[in-house]
Amino acid sequence: MLRRLLPASLVVAALAAAGCGGGSGGGGKAQALKPGETIGMASLRFKPDHVQVPVGQEITWTNDDSVGHDVKADSGATFASETFNKDKTFSWTPSKAGAVKYECTLHPGMEGTIDVVAR
Repeated sequence: MLRRLLPASLVVAALAAAGCGGGSGGGGKAQALKPGETIGMASLRFKPDHVQVPVGQEITWTNDDSVGHDVKADSGATFASETFNKDKTFSWTPSKAGAVKYECTLHPGMEGTIDVVAR
């Protein structure tokens, strides 16, 4: 009986570990970000890390972590914040449709994607 349970529990543990961690950058489906909603910064991740907004809708990042963060566009737009601490925010408004990839330059792997769509 134990011999049958051990392989099954190893598979469950491997699947659980695969779901954890800091990868992101918009690998999944984009979440529609409604006006007034923010992108959180917690546990060294953007939450959500892949959003969709229409052209002209302001996007705000809120630092929920106890460490400082910044937000810098890597492609598709040009914006860069200063480092900001817990409960502080940074906002940007897209003026054209397209995919925007961004990161926190202070924490490697802390990345996100914005799909900006025409109204």
